Amino acid sequence: MDNKILSFIEDTILHKQYVLESGKLLSEYLIKNGEFDLALELLKRCAVHDNSKFEYEEIMAFASLDNSKNTMKDPNASMDDFMKKAISIHWKNNRHHPEYYDNLNDMTLLDILEMACDCYSRSLQFGTDLLSFIEIRQKERFNMPEDIYELYKFYCTILVNEGKNIVDNIKIKVKNKDK
Repeated sequence: MDNKILSFIEDTILHKQYVLESGKLLSEYLIKNGEFDLALELLKRCAVHDNSKFEYEEIMAFASLDNSKNTMKDPNASMDDFMKKAISIHWKNNRHHPEYYDNLNDMTLLDILEMACDCYSRSLQFGTDLLSFIEIRQKERFNMPEDIYELYKFYCTILVNEGKNIVDNIKIKVKNKDK
């Protein structure tokens, strides 16, 4: 179990780095389009993204899973009841997940932006095609209202089109830490 916990912590830290870089990229887009306040709020959100994963309950829930990464790589992969229960703890602590809401119309633009950064970051980490991934997830899991999904897809598309260098930036930062 100790190795699973350490691996989970390492993955979470790396993911947070990707999310922050993605947030920076999307914030640059927002600033260029006159949305300075929204850009700052997004950066604040990305700076504390997934901090709940360092709470005891979430660490233990995630560390108990055998292969949760499979559902992040394969949008058609389904979660068993044990996995759903473990991950639902995280969903209910983080408003950038659609599962946080009883009514998806309550998602704010900031929630949607953070969700785009989150999913884009995971697509970089796992080498998946973000746009096809979110399309399948929309049909199979999210079922967002069309206007919310289109907004989410719009920001994901911006990240895909603008984010070619994020992976290299993260690798360089991680490599420099090791020196």
